[in-house]
Amino acid sequence: MKKTGYKKGVMIITGVLFIIALGFTAKLYMIGEPVAGEQVYCTTSVDGHNLKLQVETVESGVAFRGWKYKRDGSALYISARKVLVSPLFDDGYYETSINIELIEKVLFGNKVIWSGKGQQEATERL
Repeated sequence: MKKTGYKKGVMIITGVLFIIALGFTAKLYMIGEPVAGEQVYCTTSVDGHNLKLQVETVESGVAFRGWKYKRDGSALYISARKVLVSPLFDDGYYETSINIELIEKVLFGNKVIWSGKGQQEATERL
């Protein structure tokens, strides 16, 4: 009888350790963390009413996921999450075009990456 209780305890401990390892792996490879400004290079260029935005990671082995856009008045807030490179997310580069006809500034990671009409080009390490 004692061996059965011992095996059951080992199985429970192994299961708990497996669940912890699974959660840690999911955090690194799938959930990630918000991208901070100093972790990316942003390049912007204006063509008429379109802002071409290119975002590139400074760190190697990092990919972006979960891009979100939120407009608040005349400001556009962009956010993303960074994860470790995996078969699910393998790109540390992002490119998009944004209609800026009604937008006066674009923020990424709560830092202004483009402001005002008439600004033609800017490259900035946030």
